[in-house]
Amino acid sequence: MEHLIELLQADAGGSSDPGSMSADRLLSAVRELAPGVDRADGFCWLCRWISETSVQSVLLEMLAWTDDAPALAEMVDCLERIEIPVGFARPAWDGLRSHFEDRSKHPWGRSHALRGAMLLAQENAVLVRRLQASILDVSMDDDPQFLRHVAKVAGAILRRYRDADFRSLLEQLATLDAAADEASMEIGLAELREGLAAPTGDALWSALESARSWFERSLDNSEHRPDAKLYKLCTTFLLTVQDDGLRAEMKERLADLETAAIEYTAFAQARHASHSWLAVSSKERFHWLSMATKLAALANSLTKEVWLDVALVIEDELLSIFYPGSAVFGLPSTPGLDASMQDATIRGLRERRYYLQALDEWLQVNTDHGKAGAVFELRETLKGTMEDTLYRRPFDATTTSRLVEVLEDAGFSEAVAQMGVSELRMHADANVLVADLWQQVIKQFSAQPDYSNFLDARMLVESLVGLLLKFLDARSNIGVSTDPAAAYLFVRSGKLPVEHDLQLDFLKFLQTGGAPTFQAEARDRGGGRADIDVQFRGVKTIVEVKKDDNVPDNAALSKRYAGQATGYLTTGVRFGFLLVLDLTDRKGHQQHISERITVERKTPAGSSTEYLIVVARVQALRKTPHDLK
Repeated sequence: MEHLIELLQADAGGSSDPGSMSADRLLSAVRELAPGVDRADGFCWLCRWISETSVQSVLLEMLAWTDDAPALAEMVDCLERIEIPVGFARPAWDGLRSHFEDRSKHPWGRSHALRGAMLLAQENAVLVRRLQASILDVSMDDDPQFLRHVAKVAGAILRRYRDADFRSLLEQLATLDAAADEASMEIGLAELREGLAAPTGDALWSALESARSWFERSLDNSEHRPDAKLYKLCTTFLLTVQDDGLRAEMKERLADLETAAIEYTAFAQARHASHSWLAVSSKERFHWLSMATKLAALANSLTKEVWLDVALVIEDELLSIFYPGSAVFGLPSTPGLDASMQDATIRGLRERRYYLQALDEWLQVNTDHGKAGAVFELRETLKGTMEDTLYRRPFDATTTSRLVEVLEDAGFSEAVAQMGVSELRMHADANVLVADLWQQVIKQFSAQPDYSNFLDARMLVESLVGLLLKFLDARSNIGVSTDPAAAYLFVRSGKLPVEHDLQLDFLKFLQTGGAPTFQAEARDRGGGRADIDVQFRGVKTIVEVKKDDNVPDNAALSKRYAGQATGYLTTGVRFGFLLVLDLTDRKGHQQHISERITVERKTPAGSSTEYLIVVARVQALRKTPHDLK
């Protein structure tokens, strides 16, 4: 990079601004760079001025020159991180096509050229069609490693452009030993997309059966694909609902699901930019994992006479399963999925009159609530279906559609709404203080501009604060005999726990707690890597995880670490979260939960922007109550 700048300065009287130079001068300097890494670095540096016509022509020349596979891969990575000018996309696409269609070139370089061609085509329907034609022209006797990448790109395109020829191509690739697992995986993902768009329950179940079959084939043709294993388990959870309804036995298989999710998290690093079509399958796994986890949780809840955490059941489990399309997948319409899950949910709800009572109690307490009208309609509908059951009249499609309209308009899941508030009232000793703490924290956000002005930001704050409190509550009470994963909090000598222990513990909690989309060790956040990146409908924030062995209070922690937290938040919402493993030796004691979660304010040096940082502490170096003095 420095060498290129020196060359430009020498050629332009001291100036190193490529945008002010002619294409000939730029080419002269670029040609003196050594092939490989130097040219790739030069390409990435010049991409900063890609809006300049002279720079575009040089970048096109560099793409044409490059035969070195690692250098070409780096160039495509750089293109993935910037906005591509319309006038640059087509000639660049032509240049990359000459790479991936040339069978004499290295298959690794051809694969990255194909990836770059798809990236350039994403916003251009004409280029998509040309790319489809090129892929359909690929021969089955091409290099096996290149064919694996062809399968991946073909699958990414098929999920957006339904095409019988592309489906046929993937099925052909699925017969080749080298590409069978990749092609089978892509067909399975395409079937899942078909299922989400299915107009009826029958069409949904058919798509899910087909998807599971293809995921099994992917597993059979690979040593161990964590993504295929995870997706197979998720589809199996949904298919269980068709066969058995919402049964408590589903919870027994959660351990397998958690293991598969952790394995896949290690397997699926953030390789592609979020806007890349190749990144979608990695992101979608969170939706399917969340769906399966919530199904198991709700199935378990529907076996209980009374819910110990009504708010959790109503707001997190029931609403999510009753409106899975919007609540879990964020899609405007999933008629087959919604109808199937709503019928399953209602069948479970009708088994106990307590659920109707919970709705009545909610309405008595929340007469002025914005969703009271919707809950009233829901209560009346559920009441009618329960009366139908008494008279042995079946639950019909009309009832289902009425519930769909009510809860879609309100954003509620009927069962979740009725059970959640009722549980809070009945579980006062354990949960009233936690609920009060939640309210105290949220009140401090009332004047925060992002929280006040953006509904999705408000929902994200309220959800994460609730999750943090539940995590603190659990880790404050659950002992090692019940959950061996808590053992790190009771180590007092030898190898003490580190922040990574807390991070993994919290990540496991998020994976099973109905959290928004999250990613561990997320790169390119303020120029660094955030411990946990959390996203909800375009709103992004972070959870920074630390350890500290000298913690007088949360204000001190904020002074030490809030600056780092704000560094990841300079282009998004002005709030974040700090989770700290407290290694202060309090002779085995832990402070009251109300002392361990606060909202702190931070204005970074040289800035006038104030951030709110929710600071939460988990106490380590603990003793059991029996050993305390």
